This record gives sequence, structure tokens and C-alpha cells, in this order.
Amino acid sequence: MGRRNQHSRAELKDMALRAAAEIVEAQGSAALGMREVARRIGYTVGSMYMIFTNLDDLIVHLNEQTVTELQRSLEQVANKSHDPAHRLRLMSAAYLGFALLHTHRWRLVFEHRLPVGQKAPASYRGHTEAIFALVRDALEQLQASNPPGATETLATALWSGVHGICMLAVTGKLQVGGRASVQALIDVLLDRLLHADGATPSRQ
Repeated sequence: MGRRNQHSRAELKDMALRAAAEIVEAQGSAALGMREVARRIGYTVGSMYMIFTNLDDLIVHLNEQTVTELQRSLEQVANKSHDPAHRLRLMSAAYLGFALLHTHRWRLVFEHRLPVGQKAPASYRGHTEAIFALVRDALEQLQASNPPGATETLATALWSGVHGICMLAVTGKLQVGGRASVQALIDVLLDRLLHADGATPSRQ
């Protein structure tokens, strides 16, 4: 690592976020702190407060990186199929895979609560909205005749169910064995929702 003051503000921010991600991945969010991040990158804790307002601010930026990675992984698999039902299955499998591979960072996205008055940046909300749009767009293709608002409701219900199963799985609340069993539960959910709404389940 180079000497202090050799890094620009942007470089220091990237270094800090990489270190934060490594800490959370390896030890969980409870181990994350400004002092530990500073120690890992060879800077003073005061330097961290020149980049981030506080620990919550650092976590928001880390969570945005995580959500961006998740968005890209879902977009990659969504682009593999023109069949919207199949795309939903591919995306659900990718979502589960991401949650299992990056469990601590994935959980931090949903478990972190900002202090009253502090808001996540618009760019963060943009990524989460883009993820939801992938689901909604696939459902709109499946049910083009749905009345206004119906697809939005179905998309919310479907992805909430997928997320809930993933969260129960990574927190050890599901009495099932391994990823295949969890995916089977997600497949049942998709079968029921898609079939009930008039779509033909696709397992290409």
C-alpha cells in the first residue's frame, strides 16, 4: 500500500468500501466499524470521517455497491431468455445464489436502518427500483391484459415471497437441506403464482 496522502478522495473511498465489504463478508456486520476500516487501509479514523459522515453513511454506500452487484447479476441472467416465465425463474435462482454467496452483505442491505432524518441517496433507490422493474416487466409480458395496478401488486407479492424464502434460508429458519431444497420452495411459489394468474409455468 502506498503512503498516506498518495490517494485521492475517490481512491480512499474505494479502498474503504473494499475493506468494509471484506470485513462484513468474513465476520458479519457486527464487526464493521470506522476504526477497523481505517486500520485495514492504513489511514487514521479521522480520515474516514473526511469521506463518510458516520458509520451509517459508510454502510449506505456499501449497501449501494451490494445492490448494484445484485442488479447486474439479475440483469445478466434475465438477458439469457426471451420467455418471461423462464426469466423469472432464472432471476429467482440468481437472487438465491447471491444471498447464499454474499449472505452477510445481502442481509445488511435489508437489516440496516438509517437514523431518523438521514436518507439513502437517490442512486441507491434507483438500483432497487431497477431490480423490481425486472420482475414487473416480465410479469407485464405474461399478463398484458391485466388491469392497471394488478401487475405491480403481483410483482410485489411474488418478489416478497422469493425474498422471504431466501431470508428464512440464510438465517437457518427453514428446516430444509441445501440450496436445491430452497430452490424447490421458490419453484413451488412461482408455479402457484404464475399458474393462478393465468401464466403457463416455464422450466426451460
